[in-house]
Amino acid sequence: MTSPVCYVLIVIAGLSLGACRQADGPIPAPNQTRQEELVDVARDLQNIASSRDPQAPEDLAADLRRYAQRPDAKRAVDELSTRTARALGGRNLAEQDAQRLAHNLWLAVEGREMSERQIDALQNDVQALLMSVGVAEESAQQVAAQVGEVQSAVTDRPRRWYELF
Repeated sequence: MTSPVCYVLIVIAGLSLGACRQADGPIPAPNQTRQEELVDVARDLQNIASSRDPQAPEDLAADLRRYAQRPDAKRAVDELSTRTARALGGRNLAEQDAQRLAHNLWLAVEGREMSERQIDALQNDVQALLMSVGVAEESAQQVAAQVGEVQSAVTDRPRRWYELF
C-alpha cells in the first residue's frame, strides 16, 4: 500500500513539469498608421521581386529599420533585408503574398515578447511563404533563420528559470 505522501509528490511533480512551457507573449497588431507603413513595405518587396527599382532593397531596409531600437537589432534587420532581397529577386510576388510577407517581417522586428514557439511558427510561415512564390528552399531557410536572429536582437522578454528545462 502506498502512502498519500507519494501521491502528493506525484501530483506536485506533474504540475511542476507542466508549468515549464514558455508562455506565449503578446503578438503586436498594427494600428492604422502601421498598416499604411506595411503597404510601403509590401510595395518595396514587390519592387525587389520585379527588379523594377534598384533602390528597393535599401528602401526595404530603411522601412524595417525604423522599428528596431538597438544598434545590434538594426544590423540584424539590415541583414534580414539583404537576405530577403536576394531571395526575392526576379520572382513573381503577388500583392497578397507581399502583404503577408511584409506583415511577417514587421512582426519579426516589432514582436518584443514572443515565445520560442511563436518565433518558430513565424520562421516557418516566412519560409513556407517564400517557397510558395518560388524561392529556393536554402534561400528561404536563410531568411527564416535571420528572422530568428532579429527576434534575438529585439526581444525584451527574459527567460524565466522554469523555461530552462
